Amino acid sequence: MRKKSKSLLCAVLAASASLITPVALAEYKLYDQDGTRLTFNADLTVAGFLNKDSWFGESESFLGENTDSWLELGFEPQISLEAPLGKGTFFGKLSAVFTDTFGDDASGLTIGADDTHDTSIEQGHIGWKVSDLFSGLEDDSFSIAIGRQDYSIGTGLLINDGGGDGGNRGGWYLGMRKAFKNSAIARIASKELLAEAFYLENQPRAGGVEGDVAGGNIEYHFGDALTLGGTYLLADANISGMDTLDVYSGRATWIPIAGFTLSGEYVYQESDEIEANGWYAQAAYEAKGLPWTPVFSYRYATFDGDDPDTATDENFRSIAYGYTDYGSWYQGEITGNYPLGNGNLTSHLLRAKMKASEKVTLNLMYYNFSLVEPSTLGTGVSSDDWGDEVDFIVDWQATDKIYVIGVAAVLFPGDAAKQWVGGDDNWLYSMLYASYAF
Repeated sequence: MRKKSKSLLCAVLAASASLITPVALAEYKLYDQDGTRLTFNADLTVAGFLNKDSWFGESESFLGENTDSWLELGFEPQISLEAPLGKGTFFGKLSAVFTDTFGDDASGLTIGADDTHDTSIEQGHIGWKVSDLFSGLEDDSFSIAIGRQDYSIGTGLLINDGGGDGGNRGGWYLGMRKAFKNSAIARIASKELLAEAFYLENQPRAGGVEGDVAGGNIEYHFGDALTLGGTYLLADANISGMDTLDVYSGRATWIPIAGFTLSGEYVYQESDEIEANGWYAQAAYEAKGLPWTPVFSYRYATFDGDDPDTATDENFRSIAYGYTDYGSWYQGEITGNYPLGNGNLTSHLLRAKMKASEKVTLNLMYYNFSLVEPSTLGTGVSSDDWGDEVDFIVDWQATDKIYVIGVAAVLFPGDAAKQWVGGDDNWLYSMLYASYAF
């Protein structure tokens, strides 16, 4: 029974790893003459983790080892080039990522691994960009790039992270591998319009699932008050005997009055055997008249789970989601990074974000989680109550080159978590992260 639970856990975690926003990289000019610039920069990151009763006190019996403490290390040097070419600019970037994990992390993927460190090529692309091509568009440009590169759509709900971390590569939480390999991205951008066509392949860790996606994305800004966007993806279904999955997404951000923002996104997925939905809606208010200018927000998000009583597979596929802000789209510093992904899950999020000083930002977040289809999580799971999580996060821009994050969190297990894992202790979690740019 434990072996089956662990296999299911690895499947749930296959697309999950967090990414911390690092300090902006410093930049060293290796060459700068006649419009041609060659620059070098690098980022060194380290994160330490201390838990009490991870996996509700049952990590050793559920995963096979104690996962209450571990350390992660990452390093990425990169070289960037810009040079005049025709009426535009040629550009390129090359970087490598080294990551290591010391100890067994709470994802469970390092348990039993012979090595938990790896060095791999991350960025490796070339492209061309030209401006002022289209009449009627303000500050317009056209670009095309091929190779290994980052790409994100909207809040990262569907497309953001093309790399696989953890396991034999280490660095699960750091999530430093984001680039899509063998990719091609063509883009028209202006003050009002963003239109993109793309082909992307992911770069999974050993044992991960390989996949590709092609599609288009469009976004239009109606002044400063309204933004509408839509995306179509033709993606791997990753099911035996099935080639593709059609994915349709629409999103909007609206500011009806100053300080108040409404936003949301709806995703529909279909193929011959799949029909799934996922969506979120959020309201946020910035109280500029209060100390620290807090932003209060509420978000409701739900992603289908598979109904075992139907022939159709309703489980929501998260494709290549990633981090763009806390809670987007790793929901909960504990829940979203370790036990669960964005399928078969409904969440309520209350958040207060405060600017304590020019260099310090505070986040207090409360989540309530429930499962859409409890039985698909594991044998013996009948309750839909996953639990409640509270996260307190401090961001500190210590210097121009040093960025520090501290996290304290607790996950109170509901009946579903207790039934799946077999423990009922509160999962206490802390993390200290530091990034140095040079």
